[in-house]
Amino acid sequence: MNNTNPPRKQTGRLMTPVRLGVVAVAACFLAAPALSNPVNPTVVNGTASFNQVGNVLTVTNSNGAIIHWDKFSIAAGEKTHFQQSSASSSVLNRVLSDPTAIYGTLSSNGRVWLINPAGIMVGAGGRVDTAAFVASTLNIRNEDFLAGRHLFINDGTAKDVINQGEIRTPAGGSVYLIGANVKNESVAGEANSGIITTPGGETILAAGATVSLIDSALPGIKVDITGATGNATNLGTITAEAGRIGIAGVIVKNSGTLNASSVVNEGGRIFLKASQDAYVDGNGRIVTTGTKGGQVEVLGNRVAVMDKASIDASGTTGGGTIKVGGDYQGKNPEIQNANIHLVRTGGEPEGGRHGSRRWRHGDRVGGRHDAGLRQHQRTRRRQWW
Repeated sequence: MNNTNPPRKQTGRLMTPVRLGVVAVAACFLAAPALSNPVNPTVVNGTASFNQVGNVLTVTNSNGAIIHWDKFSIAAGEKTHFQQSSASSSVLNRVLSDPTAIYGTLSSNGRVWLINPAGIMVGAGGRVDTAAFVASTLNIRNEDFLAGRHLFINDGTAKDVINQGEIRTPAGGSVYLIGANVKNESVAGEANSGIITTPGGETILAAGATVSLIDSALPGIKVDITGATGNATNLGTITAEAGRIGIAGVIVKNSGTLNASSVVNEGGRIFLKASQDAYVDGNGRIVTTGTKGGQVEVLGNRVAVMDKASIDASGTTGGGTIKVGGDYQGKNPEIQNANIHLVRTGGEPEGGRHGSRRWRHGDRVGGRHDAGLRQHQRTRRRQWW
């Protein structure tokens, strides 16, 4: 077994705001050579065979296979499929040069890992349909992948991960997007753009210098992040029916829809976790309704829920729990408490069915709303955004 990691390009460290970073990465994709299916594979662990027929590349791999590719992109109208032994089988694809741009289809009956520090984009019109999908510009060691340890490290070259297409898994699947910055965004005029769907499963957007995904006693994973920079942003639609959705980074923002609701079961769990700023703007919707409402956490050093934002954890038999800026009275040492908790006013809480609470224009709906913080501001004027 060969555990040798590939060489890295030496490039300048990203120091610009996330918007400029996304533009820079998009420019890299445009400057790349003409797209095709992935080329020049080298198998460094396990076994894999490759069959190109027309515009379809089929890779048949053993569980735990590790493949190095010179380039890994998929053009519109092209398809790359990984045929694996089962839905629990995994293949790690490590890209040695050029950003990855997926405008065609990437599919598998198993779990597909894609590691490319130069950048990863699922473009508008692109589709990923796998049992599970990990896309990271942070590196993971071969031995950690094989041992099931989810530890990702930025060696100084990592760029951004962007989804403007559609990523789907079957029931119980997972999608992890990990990078220096991570963004899920819809593109105006494009159908099925900025969509991630993991019914009964889990979606995580995580940005930082190191990202560790740790199994915990609770359903789902615990996300630990280090680093001074790392923006994780949702401007699209992420759905995990009765599942789990997480956005973690130095700065996190939701300006789209996060939905973990269920018609027949308890609502799922949604968390925004920032080492600095956690922000739900006026277009942001967080929904985890069900027979009983689910759980919502918006945590950071500074937390803002802006006018017209919506957080809904209501249930037909009982409301769920919403934690904004901390736990009840800030007394839970396991839950991060904010130094500043800013909410733009637009109405006061009012009682709802089954113990739910509603806050119009900053709508909170749940069995209990908890806040733990040192400074609580309600204002119509932005203080730090």
